[in-house]
Amino acid sequence: MNGTANQSSGNLVLDRRFAWAQAAAHEGAHEAAAEILEQILAEAPRWAAAWFALGEAREKAGDHPGAILAFQHLAAADPSGLLGADLHLARLGAGAAPERAPDAYVRGLFDTYAARFDAHLTGDLAYRAPQLLTQALRAACERRRQIFHFPRVIDLGCGTGLMARSLSPHFDEMHGVDLSPLMIEEARHTHLYASLHVGELVAFLQERPAQSAELVIAADVLVYLGALEATFAEAARVLTSGGLFGFSVQQGDAQGWVLGQDMRYFHSRAYLARLGATAGFEVISLDAASSRKDAGHDVPGLVAILRRA
Repeated sequence: MNGTANQSSGNLVLDRRFAWAQAAAHEGAHEAAAEILEQILAEAPRWAAAWFALGEAREKAGDHPGAILAFQHLAAADPSGLLGADLHLARLGAGAAPERAPDAYVRGLFDTYAARFDAHLTGDLAYRAPQLLTQALRAACERRRQIFHFPRVIDLGCGTGLMARSLSPHFDEMHGVDLSPLMIEEARHTHLYASLHVGELVAFLQERPAQSAELVIAADVLVYLGALEATFAEAARVLTSGGLFGFSVQQGDAQGWVLGQDMRYFHSRAYLARLGATAGFEVISLDAASSRKDAGHDVPGLVAILRRA
């Protein structure tokens, strides 16, 4: 659960019972946890964190309908989408997947562990999207006999600045955007960005002048977006002729995009190629590569470099 979610009901007794329910769930007693949570919710029916915990407990207890009902109540109690109710309902087959994860959900997710983000990704998850993208960009430039250097770069979903570190010193100025204010603060410590902005990436691109960058980069951020039409169109608009759009995604088998059980989106090779052509891109490379691990296994992915015509 997003750490920014309100885990207090405002009632000390109910908060204590909520802690008991969490302890029971931690011990694997999911039915017992669910019973405690239902008693709590009878007195605090608008407490989103409790509905989330009940949904998790019911699902882990094997009560699929009960989990769906709890997440439906969560959707009503949490209209911002901070706890991802619509994503959970889609994952459980109880609704269509939204075209993107809610901004509040993504912001809360990354605000929660901004301080330990780098160690978690590069250690536990063996995260290597920045390195893979840097290698792919270098290869694309060599193939086209271009200098591996970019005057102006836009880093979408910049996070703590791992992409800037990997690509340095091959750019003159880099502008980063991220939904998480705490991630932006971490990126600021790198001193590699000309500017940093808190915001949604498509809206940020829409505010940039046309032909204002030679490279747009998106390292593992598109996994929180399903439909990518607007992203591709705006990336093409802000790039100069011959500019590059580099990104990594999780690879799916469907014709378009699909929400995975990991609450991230998967995109097919055919979908990305089709969007690229529509937006005026030439595919330089679209290669299979895993950018991270999940439960010790490589997550199938794609690393793409597209060139603006």
